[in-house]
Amino acid sequence: MSSSRKRLKLEAAEPELAAFEKLNLVLGRHYFDVQQRLSLDLPLPFCVRNVSVCATTHVRKSGIRTRIVGSMCEENTREQIREQRPDQFVYFLFHALRRQEFIGSNLFVAGLELILTIDEPPPELQADYAASEVLLGTYEALEKCLDRFPPCRWDLRPAYHDIIFGHFDAPCFSKCDPKEGLLKNTLYLLEHLIENDDQPNRAIERTTRARKPNADSNSSSWRIGGHRQSYDFEQLPREERFKRLFMVLELLVKLLEMDLAMWILRNPSKTQQNLCNRSHCPLIAQLVWRDCAPGVVNLFIRKLFEAFVNINALEYPEQDITVISRLLNLITVAVNLSEFQDNDGMIEYPCLKENSIYFAKQLWTTMEKSAYFGMRLCLASIRHVRTPYLIHFLVNQLIRKLNPHLHPPNIRGFFQQLLNRQWVAYGSDMGSVATSPSTTLAYPVLNRNQKRAISSDITCEQYVDLVFRGFQAYCDMYAIAAYFREFASKQESEDVDMESDDQSAPLGSKEGLTREALESIPRDIRIVSQPVPDDRMVFRGINVTTETVLEYRENLKYLLLIEQQLKKLETVEERQLFHKSISFLSSIDPLLVI
Repeated sequence: MSSSRKRLKLEAAEPELAAFEKLNLVLGRHYFDVQQRLSLDLPLPFCVRNVSVCATTHVRKSGIRTRIVGSMCEENTREQIREQRPDQFVYFLFHALRRQEFIGSNLFVAGLELILTIDEPPPELQADYAASEVLLGTYEALEKCLDRFPPCRWDLRPAYHDIIFGHFDAPCFSKCDPKEGLLKNTLYLLEHLIENDDQPNRAIERTTRARKPNADSNSSSWRIGGHRQSYDFEQLPREERFKRLFMVLELLVKLLEMDLAMWILRNPSKTQQNLCNRSHCPLIAQLVWRDCAPGVVNLFIRKLFEAFVNINALEYPEQDITVISRLLNLITVAVNLSEFQDNDGMIEYPCLKENSIYFAKQLWTTMEKSAYFGMRLCLASIRHVRTPYLIHFLVNQLIRKLNPHLHPPNIRGFFQQLLNRQWVAYGSDMGSVATSPSTTLAYPVLNRNQKRAISSDITCEQYVDLVFRGFQAYCDMYAIAAYFREFASKQESEDVDMESDDQSAPLGSKEGLTREALESIPRDIRIVSQPVPDDRMVFRGINVTTETVLEYRENLKYLLLIEQQLKKLETVEERQLFHKSISFLSSIDPLLVI
């Protein structure tokens, strides 16, 4: 009798233990999923795709040292710019890469400065190159240098530190503080251009300087009749200066992304402690919190908030907003990492504490203080934010402004929105919603005297998209999709074991896969490939409690209820309205057919 009772207790405990283990496995994998946590664009860096290869060839100090360009070759390469042969400078960079040599921090910084300063050569020089060719060539060479010599190489860390904290030597950058480093000075120049329009004066200066020979040119300059290749950022057209700044910023952001991604993989424990250690912290932490504790919202972050809000308000080109969004996402993840401390194997997941919440509140406050504050700015900013918890917070704030009594944008809240058909309360008239700025310029100037809109409406399409973004961000925060797939795969395997071969219907039969069944599958369904399991890429320090397991079970229940509710949509227009939600749920549950 006692043995049967023990057996019953063990059988009852097995499902509970399986649920704990399954959730630990899902969250442990999500912790190391740097592609999702950093919102990395494809293709992924080599070291992120091949962590074991990186560990043996790049991290170990006993490995082969990286070959670096010699001092004489470096001097000859830099001399090409002074000798008015920028095309040869680019050729020398590619030649060094073909020799499998790292170009060094000095040449890297010189390449970034060349991107910012080179102008079209005067016709009198009869140059066989164009400024656009030098620009693209330099950008490609520096990008290839990052790919072939990533910052995770143990002997290149000082070189990349010198690049981030380097300075521009050209006289046109005399207003920049050399102590701030390249990235901060680039953002300073960008901020100045957003807020000021000095183009008319520059055009007059440009014409006068073109007619007047430069008396200060040295004897080594290649010139014909006083004409020479110009390297002056201030004399470029305003739109061209924007494009150059975003090119440089994109390279620096890519460098910081590669560094932080590998730092997360190499520092799964004692994260906060290593983030505060100057010799162990990632480059983004050294850059942002150089003189203060990691995670603090300092002046640099506030300036970045303003730049992000302003370029969204002025609707700058999409690819340029993406660069600022990537940088903002890096800092957001670093702020969140400053709250992780794994000393006893207990990390609440997701770990959203005081620093992360305050960071999100400050971004929302910056949006509210903007002279352009309104529905268009809020929706554009939310669309361009890449961090899930930041998206979820901003969506929640905006929905509270629309209706303080609505549920938060989690899975249960999304179900309640569907159940109550909340979107019907908003109209579909786009005429009452400001959809575009008044100017047609690619880079308009910030208007400090901009008058706020008296009223800002939202259409039902925009409202549904807003609620969906909050719902999707919540699922990304808590790895709901991966948790659902774990249960679905287990259920499928159990169903296969229970069925016999003679009970399964053949493909050609009526009970099998018919043409009508094929046509009912959505065309935009995403086939999700299952990653190859690797126990080394599962973090074991996640704190999973009974309350956590129950919360995830509740989320799965409402996820299934959402699927049922979406199937009840009556018209084609309503199904089109929830097209993104249906596609997203189809990526989670491939069996979903609506």
